Amino acid sequence: MNGLGGTNQKNPQAAPQRLQRIKIKDNNGRKINWIHSIAVDVNASKAKFSECKFDYSQFECGYFRNSEFRNCSFLGVSFYDCNFRGAKFYKCDFRYATFHRCLIDVEEILASIPHEPNIRRESLQNLKANALEMGDYESIKTLVMDDIHARKLHYLYIIKGKDSYYREKYPTTISRLVAAVRLNGLRLQGLVWGYGEKPWRLLGSCIVILAALSFINLWGIFPRLTWTESLAGLKSLEYVVRLFLDMQVDPRFSGFYAIDYIVVCMRYLYIGLFVSVLFRSVSHR
Repeated sequence: MNGLGGTNQKNPQAAPQRLQRIKIKDNNGRKINWIHSIAVDVNASKAKFSECKFDYSQFECGYFRNSEFRNCSFLGVSFYDCNFRGAKFYKCDFRYATFHRCLIDVEEILASIPHEPNIRRESLQNLKANALEMGDYESIKTLVMDDIHARKLHYLYIIKGKDSYYREKYPTTISRLVAAVRLNGLRLQGLVWGYGEKPWRLLGSCIVILAALSFINLWGIFPRLTWTESLAGLKSLEYVVRLFLDMQVDPRFSGFYAIDYIVVCMRYLYIGLFVSVLFRSVSHR
Protein backbone atom coordinates (compact mmCIF):
# COMPACT_ATOMS: atom_id res chain seq x y z
CA MET A 1 0.00 0.00 0.00
CA ASN A 2 1.42 3.39 -0.97
CA GLY A 3 -0.03 6.43 0.74
CA LEU A 4 -1.71 7.08 4.03
CA GLY A 5 -3.73 3.91 4.29
CA GLY A 6 -7.33 3.63 5.44
CA THR A 7 -9.20 4.35 8.64
CA ASN A 8 -11.27 2.38 11.05
CA GLN A 9 -12.92 5.15 13.08
CA LYS A 10 -16.54 4.02 13.20
CA ASN A 11 -16.03 0.85 15.18
CA PRO A 12 -12.65 0.67 16.94
CA GLN A 13 -13.69 -2.63 18.57
CA ALA A 14 -14.05 -4.36 15.18
CA ALA A 15 -11.33 -6.66 13.83
CA PRO A 16 -8.24 -4.52 13.17
CA GLN A 17 -7.47 -3.64 9.59
CA ARG A 18 -3.98 -4.53 8.38
CA LEU A 19 -1.97 -1.83 6.61
CA GLN A 20 1.21 -3.00 4.87
CA ARG A 21 4.21 -1.36 3.19
CA ILE A 22 3.08 2.21 3.91
CA LYS A 23 4.91 5.22 2.53
CA ILE A 24 3.96 8.66 3.85
CA LYS A 25 3.54 10.85 0.77
CA ASP A 26 5.52 14.10 0.66
CA ASN A 27 6.52 13.48 4.29
CA ASN A 28 3.16 14.91 5.33
CA GLY A 29 1.01 13.09 7.86
CA ARG A 30 -1.75 15.45 8.90
CA LYS A 31 -4.92 14.21 10.65
CA ILE A 32 -4.27 10.55 9.87
CA ASN A 33 -6.72 8.21 11.61
CA TRP A 34 -5.41 4.66 12.03
CA ILE A 35 -7.53 3.50 14.96
CA HIS A 36 -7.47 -0.18 15.95
CA SER A 37 -5.18 -1.03 13.03
CA ILE A 38 -2.05 -3.07 12.39
CA ALA A 39 0.53 -1.11 10.41
CA VAL A 40 3.50 -3.05 9.03
CA ASP A 41 6.62 -1.66 7.30
CA VAL A 42 5.80 2.03 7.69
CA ASN A 43 8.34 4.26 5.94
CA ALA A 44 8.05 7.69 7.52
CA SER A 45 11.60 8.98 7.72
CA LYS A 46 11.68 12.76 8.32
CA ALA A 47 7.89 12.86 8.10
CA LYS A 48 5.84 15.43 9.99
CA PHE A 49 2.74 14.16 11.75
CA SER A 50 0.19 16.51 13.26
CA GLU A 51 -3.19 15.94 14.92
CA CYS A 52 -3.14 12.22 14.12
CA LYS A 53 -4.94 9.42 15.96
CA PHE A 54 -3.32 5.98 16.19
CA ASP A 55 -5.24 4.74 19.24
CA TYR A 56 -5.25 1.00 20.03
CA SER A 57 -3.13 0.22 16.97
CA GLN A 58 -0.02 -1.86 16.47
CA PHE A 59 3.07 -0.76 14.53
CA GLU A 60 5.58 -3.33 13.28
CA CYS A 61 8.92 -2.45 11.67
CA GLY A 62 8.13 1.26 11.46
CA TYR A 63 10.88 3.61 10.32
CA PHE A 64 10.30 7.00 11.94
CA ARG A 65 13.86 8.27 12.06
CA ASN A 66 14.04 12.07 12.46
CA SER A 67 10.27 12.35 12.24
CA GLU A 68 8.18 14.92 14.07
CA PHE A 69 4.92 14.31 15.91
CA ARG A 70 2.66 17.14 17.10
CA ASN A 71 -0.61 16.73 19.01
CA CYS A 72 -0.81 13.03 18.11
CA SER A 73 -2.63 10.37 20.13
CA PHE A 74 -0.97 6.97 20.72
CA LEU A 75 -3.40 5.72 23.37
CA GLY A 76 -2.78 2.00 23.97
CA VAL A 77 -0.52 1.66 20.91
CA SER A 78 2.06 -1.17 20.70
CA PHE A 79 5.32 -0.62 18.80
CA TYR A 80 7.47 -3.55 17.66
CA ASP A 81 10.94 -3.24 16.07
CA CYS A 82 10.46 0.44 15.25
CA ASN A 83 13.15 3.09 14.75
CA PHE A 84 12.49 6.45 16.43
CA ARG A 85 16.06 7.74 16.45
CA GLY A 86 16.02 11.53 16.25
CA ALA A 87 12.22 11.67 16.40
CA LYS A 88 10.60 14.62 18.19
CA PHE A 89 7.33 14.59 20.12
CA TYR A 90 5.29 17.66 21.01
CA LYS A 91 2.14 17.41 23.15
CA CYS A 92 1.53 13.76 22.25
CA ASP A 93 -0.51 11.28 24.29
CA PHE A 94 1.34 8.01 25.05
CA ARG A 95 -0.93 6.69 27.80
CA TYR A 96 -0.66 2.89 28.00
CA ALA A 97 1.56 2.76 24.91
CA THR A 98 4.26 0.05 24.90
CA PHE A 99 7.59 -0.32 23.07
CA HIS A 100 9.27 -3.61 22.21
CA ARG A 101 12.77 -3.78 20.66
CA CYS A 102 12.49 -0.15 19.53
CA LEU A 103 15.28 2.37 18.99
CA ILE A 104 14.16 5.50 20.77
CA ASP A 105 15.69 8.57 22.44
CA VAL A 106 14.64 8.21 26.05
CA GLU A 107 15.12 11.87 26.92
CA GLU A 108 12.71 12.80 24.13
CA ILE A 109 9.97 10.33 25.01
CA LEU A 110 10.05 11.11 28.75
CA ALA A 111 8.44 14.49 28.12
CA SER A 112 5.47 12.83 26.40
CA ILE A 113 4.60 9.89 28.65
CA PRO A 114 1.81 10.49 31.22
CA HIS A 115 2.57 12.72 34.19
CA GLU A 116 0.19 10.91 36.56
CA PRO A 117 2.67 8.93 38.72
CA ASN A 118 0.70 5.66 38.77
CA ILE A 119 0.38 5.59 34.96
CA ARG A 120 3.85 7.02 34.39
CA ARG A 121 5.44 4.18 36.37
CA GLU A 122 3.89 1.61 34.02
CA SER A 123 5.31 3.47 31.02
CA LEU A 124 8.75 3.74 32.65
CA GLN A 125 8.84 0.03 33.44
CA ASN A 126 8.06 -0.76 29.80
CA LEU A 127 10.75 1.66 28.60
CA LYS A 128 13.28 0.02 30.94
CA ALA A 129 12.42 -3.40 29.53
CA ASN A 130 12.78 -2.02 25.99
CA ALA A 131 16.16 -0.45 26.85
CA LEU A 132 17.37 -3.80 28.21
CA GLU A 133 16.28 -5.54 25.01
CA MET A 134 18.23 -3.00 22.95
CA GLY A 135 21.27 -2.96 25.26
CA ASP A 136 20.76 0.75 25.91
CA TYR A 137 22.23 0.73 29.41
CA GLU A 138 22.95 4.46 29.44
CA SER A 139 19.23 5.17 29.26
CA ILE A 140 18.39 2.74 32.06
CA LYS A 141 19.97 5.03 34.66
CA THR A 142 17.79 7.92 33.51
CA LEU A 143 14.69 5.72 33.55
CA VAL A 144 15.47 4.34 37.02
CA MET A 145 15.82 7.83 38.49
CA ASP A 146 12.59 8.98 36.81
CA ASP A 147 10.81 5.87 38.10
CA ILE A 148 11.98 6.60 41.65
CA HIS A 149 10.74 10.18 41.34
CA ALA A 150 7.36 8.90 40.13
CA ARG A 151 7.18 6.44 43.04
CA LYS A 152 7.90 9.19 45.55
CA LEU A 153 5.22 11.36 43.99
CA HIS A 154 2.81 8.41 44.01
CA TYR A 155 3.33 7.85 47.75
CA LEU A 156 3.02 11.58 48.43
CA TYR A 157 -0.32 11.70 46.60
CA ILE A 158 -1.56 8.76 48.68
CA ILE A 159 -0.64 10.57 51.89
CA LYS A 160 -2.31 13.79 50.81
CA GLY A 161 -5.31 12.15 49.09
CA LYS A 162 -4.43 14.17 46.02
CA ASP A 163 -7.62 13.50 44.03
CA SER A 164 -10.63 11.18 43.87
CA TYR A 165 -8.53 8.31 42.47
CA TYR A 166 -6.19 8.29 45.48
CA ARG A 167 -8.93 8.98 48.00
CA GLU A 168 -11.01 6.05 46.74
CA LYS A 169 -8.18 3.55 46.22
CA TYR A 170 -6.26 4.40 49.42
CA PRO A 171 -8.95 5.52 51.87
CA THR A 172 -7.58 4.13 55.14
CA THR A 173 -5.09 5.55 57.61
CA ILE A 174 -3.08 2.32 57.37
CA SER A 175 -2.57 2.70 53.62
CA ARG A 176 -1.35 6.25 54.17
CA LEU A 177 1.02 5.19 56.93
CA VAL A 178 2.44 2.48 54.67
CA ALA A 179 2.91 5.07 51.92
CA ALA A 180 4.67 7.39 54.39
CA VAL A 181 7.07 4.62 55.46
CA ARG A 182 7.86 3.77 51.83
CA LEU A 183 8.32 7.43 50.91
CA ASN A 184 10.75 8.06 53.77
CA GLY A 185 12.54 4.81 52.92
CA LEU A 186 13.12 6.05 49.38
CA ARG A 187 14.32 9.40 50.66
CA LEU A 188 16.76 7.67 53.02
CA GLN A 189 18.09 5.49 50.20
CA GLY A 190 18.68 8.63 48.15
CA LEU A 191 20.67 10.22 50.97
CA VAL A 192 22.71 7.10 51.77
CA TRP A 193 23.70 5.82 48.35
CA GLY A 194 21.76 7.66 45.64
CA TYR A 195 19.73 4.52 44.78
CA GLY A 196 22.91 2.81 43.62
CA GLU A 197 23.33 5.26 40.74
CA LYS A 198 25.55 7.82 42.54
CA PRO A 199 28.72 6.18 43.94
CA TRP A 200 30.03 9.45 45.41
CA ARG A 201 26.83 9.74 47.47
CA LEU A 202 27.73 6.42 49.11
CA LEU A 203 31.20 7.67 50.09
CA GLY A 204 29.84 11.01 51.28
CA SER A 205 27.15 9.48 53.50
CA CYS A 206 29.71 7.09 55.01
CA ILE A 207 32.02 9.95 55.95
CA VAL A 208 29.20 12.03 57.44
CA ILE A 209 27.81 9.15 59.51
CA LEU A 210 31.24 8.14 60.83
CA ALA A 211 31.97 11.75 61.78
CA ALA A 212 28.65 11.98 63.65
CA LEU A 213 29.30 8.69 65.47
CA SER A 214 32.80 9.81 66.47
CA PHE A 215 31.33 12.97 67.98
CA ILE A 216 28.85 10.92 70.04
CA ASN A 217 31.64 8.50 70.98
CA LEU A 218 33.70 11.45 72.20
CA TRP A 219 31.22 12.14 75.01
CA GLY A 220 31.75 8.61 76.33
CA ILE A 221 35.51 9.25 76.50
CA PHE A 222 35.45 12.48 78.49
CA PRO A 223 34.99 10.95 81.97
CA ARG A 224 38.31 9.10 81.48
CA LEU A 225 40.34 11.37 79.20
CA THR A 226 40.75 15.10 78.83
CA TRP A 227 40.13 17.21 75.73
CA THR A 228 43.88 17.49 75.22
CA GLU A 229 44.46 13.74 75.54
CA SER A 230 41.84 13.12 72.87
CA LEU A 231 43.64 15.63 70.60
CA ALA A 232 40.51 17.78 70.29
CA GLY A 233 38.42 14.75 69.40
CA LEU A 234 40.64 13.49 66.57
CA LYS A 235 41.48 10.32 68.50
CA SER A 236 37.77 9.51 68.73
CA LEU A 237 37.42 9.95 64.97
CA GLU A 238 40.49 7.79 64.38
CA TYR A 239 39.05 5.08 66.65
CA VAL A 240 35.74 5.00 64.79
CA VAL A 241 37.37 4.96 61.34
CA ARG A 242 39.82 2.19 62.29
CA LEU A 243 36.97 0.15 63.76
CA PHE A 244 34.97 0.62 60.54
CA LEU A 245 37.96 -0.55 58.48
CA ASP A 246 38.47 -3.53 60.82
CA MET A 247 41.92 -2.32 61.87
CA GLN A 248 43.53 -2.53 65.30
CA VAL A 249 42.11 0.12 67.66
CA ASP A 250 43.19 1.76 70.89
CA PRO A 251 40.61 0.63 73.50
CA ARG A 252 41.18 3.81 75.55
CA PHE A 253 39.14 5.73 73.00
CA SER A 254 36.13 3.44 73.10
CA GLY A 255 33.16 5.45 74.34
CA PHE A 256 29.73 3.85 74.12
CA TYR A 257 29.43 0.15 73.26
CA ALA A 258 26.36 0.94 71.16
CA ILE A 259 28.54 3.06 68.88
CA ASP A 260 30.91 0.13 68.39
CA TYR A 261 28.05 -2.15 67.36
CA ILE A 262 26.65 0.46 64.98
CA VAL A 263 30.04 0.99 63.32
CA VAL A 264 30.55 -2.77 62.84
CA CYS A 265 27.05 -3.11 61.32
CA MET A 266 27.82 -0.13 59.06
CA ARG A 267 30.95 -1.88 57.84
CA TYR A 268 29.03 -4.84 56.46
CA LEU A 269 26.14 -2.72 55.21
CA TYR A 270 28.43 -0.43 53.22
CA ILE A 271 30.42 -3.37 51.86
CA GLY A 272 27.15 -4.76 50.50
CA LEU A 273 26.13 -1.42 49.04
CA PHE A 274 29.58 -0.90 47.49
CA VAL A 275 29.49 -4.34 45.85
CA SER A 276 26.02 -3.55 44.49
CA VAL A 277 27.16 -0.22 43.03
CA LEU A 278 30.28 -1.85 41.56
CA PHE A 279 28.23 -4.66 40.01
CA ARG A 280 25.84 -2.19 38.38
CA SER A 281 28.73 -0.19 36.99
CA VAL A 282 30.56 -3.24 35.56
CA SER A 283 27.45 -5.04 34.27
CA HIS A 284 26.43 -1.98 32.23
CA ARG A 285 29.63 -2.00 30.20
